[in-house]
Amino acid sequence: MTVELKGLSEELQQEIRSYNTGLEPLSPEEGVEKYIEWKEGEIRPQTIDEYETKLGHFLDYCDSNDIDNLNNLSGRDIKEYSRYRRDETKPNGGELSSNTLKDDMYILQEMCRFLAEIEAVYEDLFKKVDIPSLEAGEGVRNIRIDSDHLNQIIEHLETYEYATREHIIWCLFTETGRRPSDIYALDIEDHYSKDDKPYIKICHREETQLKNGKKGETKIAISDYTSKAIEDYIAKNRIDVETENGREPLLTSHQGRLSKQSIRKEVYRYSCPCVVTDECPHGRDISQCDAAQKLNHAYECPSSKPPYALRHTYITERRNQGVPVDVLTERCDVSEPVLDKHYDERNEDEKRELRREILEKVRSERNNGGRYL
Repeated sequence: MTVELKGLSEELQQEIRSYNTGLEPLSPEEGVEKYIEWKEGEIRPQTIDEYETKLGHFLDYCDSNDIDNLNNLSGRDIKEYSRYRRDETKPNGGELSSNTLKDDMYILQEMCRFLAEIEAVYEDLFKKVDIPSLEAGEGVRNIRIDSDHLNQIIEHLETYEYATREHIIWCLFTETGRRPSDIYALDIEDHYSKDDKPYIKICHREETQLKNGKKGETKIAISDYTSKAIEDYIAKNRIDVETENGREPLLTSHQGRLSKQSIRKEVYRYSCPCVVTDECPHGRDISQCDAAQKLNHAYECPSSKPPYALRHTYITERRNQGVPVDVLTERCDVSEPVLDKHYDERNEDEKRELRREILEKVRSERNNGGRYL
């Protein structure tokens, strides 16, 4: 039966569309994650960084307006989000530029098309997204985290935040190179520390699915230090909760398993330079900067990074160190074509020198420095 929608309120039209099309419930966070994963094989890591940053504003809007199911997203929400993005999200106040708004709304429009294909929003929602006509002129940030800065962050957490939830989040990301969804999925039982070779087990489960399903499952060796920090966190700082299915998440909040959005916020927060140096490289007054003072605004810092940056940095650094491709593909759950396309920033001279170092090491180990292998 066809229902005539003309003349009905938008909210009622949305309910009728949802009923007729059989939309599948999906949270805003899950929707953004699925969209980013869909784009991951098409665009450069630097661009993925930009997408995550921009869609972070959308997630904040949904959170502050109690939108927890994308099925309920309406044209009115889209219009209000556009106004919110333009008027309320620019660091230090003021109105967002038309160029930046154009970029953001274009990404939102494409995401709405994608979400319609996976039956998360009604199929015409993308038509409600108005895109400014001006040409975009914004650049993108570098996806990698400078090694010196990364070491500063880890040392800061080790010194001042040892065995806190934030410390464990950074330890897991920087030691494994895994996706945020993999860290999110960990339970207490996935940490093995009873022998002298500690590891974590990445598992695909119904409530916490991995991007590549069962194929993404693996055991990942971790350092003694990180294993001990996890034990201390569980003993002293972990909030003791269980899920409805009786699971004991490793990372928790008072509401249950720590959300992916909260994990992302902690990465943005500690990647802000001022957190560990008390200095702003962008000339801002730290005491007056929302990115420095408010967790929900940390992503607004031009130097802050999303979790994907930690994965990218880990894989790129391991490649530069000569770690075999097959080791990285299994450990990080990334295919060799994607690894070669997105995680190899070496020029030909760097590749040649790395090959030379590896061959010289093998030669030295096998025949005490002889000329031939």
